[in-house]
Amino acid sequence: MKNKIKEKLKFFPQKPGVYLMKNKRGKVIYVGKAKRLKRRVKSYFTKKRFDYKKTEVLVSRVEKIDYIVTRNEVEALILEDNLIKKYQPPFNIALKDDKKYPYLKINVQESFPTIAVTRKLKKDGAKYFGPYTEARSVRRTLELIEKIFKLKTCNRVIPKDNTDTEWDRACLNYQIEKCDAPCIGHISYTEYRERIKQVILFLKGKTSIITDDLKKKMKAFSREKQFEKAADLRDTILRINRIVNKQVVSRYNMKDLDCLGIAREGKICCAVILKIREGKLIKKEHYYLKNTEGETLEVIIKRQLTQYYNQRDKDFKKLLVQKMPQEKDLLEKWLQTKIHRPQRGDKKKLLEMAKNNAFLYVEEKKLAHIKASQRTIYSVKELKDELKLKSLPRKIAAFDVSNLFGKEAVASMVFFDNGTPKKSQYRRFKIKTVDQINDYLMMEEVVTRYLSHLEEENYEKPDLMLIDGGKGQLKFAKKALDKYDYDIKLFSLAKRLEEVYAVNRKKPIVISKTSQALKLLQKLRDEAHRFAVTYHKKLRDKKTRLSRLDKIKGIGKKRKFELLKNFRSLKQLENATVEEIARLPGISNKLAEKIFYEVNKKGQ
Repeated sequence: MKNKIKEKLKFFPQKPGVYLMKNKRGKVIYVGKAKRLKRRVKSYFTKKRFDYKKTEVLVSRVEKIDYIVTRNEVEALILEDNLIKKYQPPFNIALKDDKKYPYLKINVQESFPTIAVTRKLKKDGAKYFGPYTEARSVRRTLELIEKIFKLKTCNRVIPKDNTDTEWDRACLNYQIEKCDAPCIGHISYTEYRERIKQVILFLKGKTSIITDDLKKKMKAFSREKQFEKAADLRDTILRINRIVNKQVVSRYNMKDLDCLGIAREGKICCAVILKIREGKLIKKEHYYLKNTEGETLEVIIKRQLTQYYNQRDKDFKKLLVQKMPQEKDLLEKWLQTKIHRPQRGDKKKLLEMAKNNAFLYVEEKKLAHIKASQRTIYSVKELKDELKLKSLPRKIAAFDVSNLFGKEAVASMVFFDNGTPKKSQYRRFKIKTVDQINDYLMMEEVVTRYLSHLEEENYEKPDLMLIDGGKGQLKFAKKALDKYDYDIKLFSLAKRLEEVYAVNRKKPIVISKTSQALKLLQKLRDEAHRFAVTYHKKLRDKKTRLSRLDKIKGIGKKRKFELLKNFRSLKQLENATVEEIARLPGISNKLAEKIFYEVNKKGQ
C-alpha cells in the first residue's frame, strides 16, 4: 500500500459516503460509493489479486483519495452519480454524451409558463421531461402540445391578474388558433394553470386521466349551458384521442412500468428503456455507455439506473431488468418501487424486446464504426484485386517531380497508410545530380535517394511505390529499385488516359473510372504533385527574395553573408526594422533603408 494513502486511511470514518480517487496530477479518475468508507477503500489496497484488470490499473494510478460523508446510503448513491457527471472519471461507467440530450422544460414558477427545449438540468423548481435522444422527438412533442393545449410560446411576461395587461392585441398565434392569448385576458390564470397540469400528465403518458377529467368538466359546462366552453373541451378530448389512437398499443396487458434492456459487444454498450403507461408503449429511449469493459452486467445495470433516474420523475410501479443489479435493495429503496426480473409471460417478452432493440443499436454503432474505419481500407482491398497482388498494399509511397525549365527542380514522396495520408512519412528532395530537363533521370535519383534511407528508424518501408508518369518514368524507377534488395511492388500512373503500368508488362492495366482503387491511385498522385509544387514554389520564392539583396548597390557577398548570419533567415530579415539592420557593422542608415525596402517588396 502506498504510504501516504496508508496514513490517510487511518482517519477514514466507518460511515456511508463517497470517495474520490485522484492521480498524481490531482485529476479525479474514479468516484465510488460505500456503506462504510474506511472498509471499502482499504479493500482496494489489501487485495493481492483483482477480479478485473481495470481495477488493477486504477489502483496503480491512485495517488490521493478524498471522501465526503453522507447521512445514509441513498444520499451517497445520488451524490456518487452527481460527481460522476461532474468529473467524468475515466474508470467510471457513464452515459456517453449525456449533456447533449435535450429536455422539455416547464417553468412552473411563472404565472403563465411556456414549454422550452433545454440541455441543462437545474434545481430551479421547473419541471423537466426527457431526455429525448432524437431532436425530431422533441419537435413532434412540442407540435402535439401546441395543437392540443394552445399554450403561449412568446416571451411576454404576463402577471397573475391578466385582465388588465399592457398589450392591446394578441400575436399571430392567436389568429391561427395556436394560442389562447393569456396576454389579452382571453384565458384566465386558473384555466391556464389547469392546462399546464394537463400538459404535465400528457408528457407522463397519463392521457386517460386528462380525458376523464375533461369529460366531467365538459358535462358540467353543458349543464350550465356554457356551450362554447364545452365545445372547446370536446375538441381538446378529440385531439388527444386522435394522438393516443396513433400510438403503438402494447399487446401486453400491463400498467405503468419501465423496462431496461442492455446489450454490449467489446467497447460498445447500449441501454434501451421502454416506457409503458396505461398499457401503451409511449416511449423508447436508448443510451450508449462508456467505460464498461471488464464490468459485470449487474454493475452496468446499477450505473444505468442511478444515472438515468437521478433528477427524473419515478412515476412507474414496476421496473423490469434482465439481471438483478448490484445493490438491488438500496436501489429499490431509492426508486421506491420493485425491481423485477421476469422469467416468463408478457413481461419476459417485453424485456426481450428491449434487449433486442439494444442489440440492434450496438450493431448499428459497430457497423458505423467499421464503415468509418474501413471506408479507406476498402479501396486498398480493391487495389490488391485490380493489380493482382498477393497481399494488401497497406503502405504506399507515391513520387512526383516538379521543375520549371529545369530550374529549381524538386521531387516529392507522399505516404499513405491504409488509404489515408501519413504526413510524418512525407519527404521532399532537391534534385542534385541532374542539370538538364530529364524527368527520367530525376525520378531515378529521387527513388534511389529515398531507398537508401529505408533502414533508418524514422522511415517506414512501403508495400508499393507509385510513380507519376508512364513507361519511361517506371523504367528508371525500376533501375533505382534494382540497386536494393527490397520486395516492393512498383507501378506508375499515366495522366492522359489514367492508365496503370506495371514492371515487365507491355500493355497497361485498365481500371474502371468508377473504381475505388483508381480513385486511391489518383488521390496519391495528386497529393504527391501538390506536395512537390508547394516545395518548388517555396524554393523559387526564397531564391527570388535572395536575389533582391544582389540588386542593392553596396551589398556584396560579405555583407550578404553577414545579414543572413545575423538574422538567420530571410523571414527574420523581412520582419526586422531599419534600426535593427543598421546596427550591423558596415551598414549605414541609408543602406539599411534600401535593404528594408527591397526585402519587403511584394509580388516582384
